[in-house]
Amino acid sequence: MTALLQVEGVGKRFGEFAAISDVTLDLRGGETLGLIGPNGAGKTTLFNMITGFLKPDAGSLRFDGAAIDRLAPAQRVARGLVRSFQKPMLFPALALRENIAMAARQHAGRGLSWWGGARATRAANDEADRLLIEAGLQHRAEARVADLAYGEQRMADLLIALALRPRLLLLDEPTAGLAPDEARRLLAIIRRHDEGTSVMLITHEVEIAFAACDRIAVLNLGRLLCLDTPAAVQAHPAVREAYLGALAA
Repeated sequence: MTALLQVEGVGKRFGEFAAISDVTLDLRGGETLGLIGPNGAGKTTLFNMITGFLKPDAGSLRFDGAAIDRLAPAQRVARGLVRSFQKPMLFPALALRENIAMAARQHAGRGLSWWGGARATRAANDEADRLLIEAGLQHRAEARVADLAYGEQRMADLLIALALRPRLLLLDEPTAGLAPDEARRLLAIIRRHDEGTSVMLITHEVEIAFAACDRIAVLNLGRLLCLDTPAAVQAHPAVREAYLGALAA
């Protein structure tokens, strides 16, 4: 199967500190790839390079067969490479539906402004309502985001990303602070929304990674320790020594 994302030998230094060193991995269409490792392993730095917020010092990045190293974050989003952040990126004074509808308008090429015709506004609202129903949050459509519970805000962040119609969705700690049932519901919505969407998931909750991911990449001290199935990763001696053993302890 042809890889949707190809990361080839990427590296990133901050002064004398090597945050990422010679990392090579791929992600296939429709696959969920977990990215785990201790704090400071380089997970978010790798995300930032893939999504254009940091420029690699070495290596190359290809998405759907085309080089993306020189593309700005917005250009990568336009190609279907969408991410979330550790903290929900929302407009707190606006209603939940408005937040999602703005992303739908952006995907449709109508920008983030609200002028431009009743038809575009109606289409964006319809898409927002469809996503809210999918998430079971239609009853909160008119609520200000600032008034939503934390779990609802995390879900809203995901729905905004889905409104951009990603081909690859990169999620940075999407289940942090959620109850187990909320975390399972959030991950299930992604697959129910579009089984063809590829997902790269950063999480410290290894039980979620092992249950939800097709393959898992383990980073430690900026280097890739292992990229394999959940069962193989759990049995990998270096992974058990560097990460899983520490978690158990």
